[in-house]
Formats: sequence, structure tokens, C-alpha cells
Amino acid sequence: MQSLLQNGEKVTPKQWKAEIQSLQAEYDSIGKEKSKTATELAYAEVISCNKKNLERELQNESRQHSRQQGRPKQRGEEI
Repeated sequence: MQSLLQNGEKVTPKQWKAEIQSLQAEYDSIGKEKSKTATELAYAEVISCNKKNLERELQNESRQHSRQQGRPKQRGEEI
């Protein structure tokens, strides 16, 4: 389309409609790709948060376990 305008030729309504349809199809394709990418990014963020939470929980359990190992047993726990 730009080549027609640069050459000084007149653009017909049919050419404009064809250009609009072409651009609309490209826009729709990009929109679908954008939506898919956003969904994949959301999945990645959820997985990252879950991984961090799991690591934190495992560290907490490890600390709790090591604290329990280091404590002397109380009289009530000897039974």
C-alpha cells in the first residue's frame, strides 16, 4: 500500500478494503498469540511461586526437625 502512495498513484476503495482485511487478519493472529503467551506466562509465574513455597516449607520442616532432635526429652515424653 505504501508503495502505491509513494508513487503518487490513486488508491481505490477495493485496495483499501483488501488492505484493511489483511491488517485485520494479522491483528487477529497477533491477538491470539498474545493471549497464548499471557497464559503461558501466568502458568510460569504460578509454578515459580509454588516452587518457592515448597522450598520454604521444606526448610521450615527441616529446621523444625533439627530443633526436635536437639531438645532433651521431657519427663512426660519418656513414656
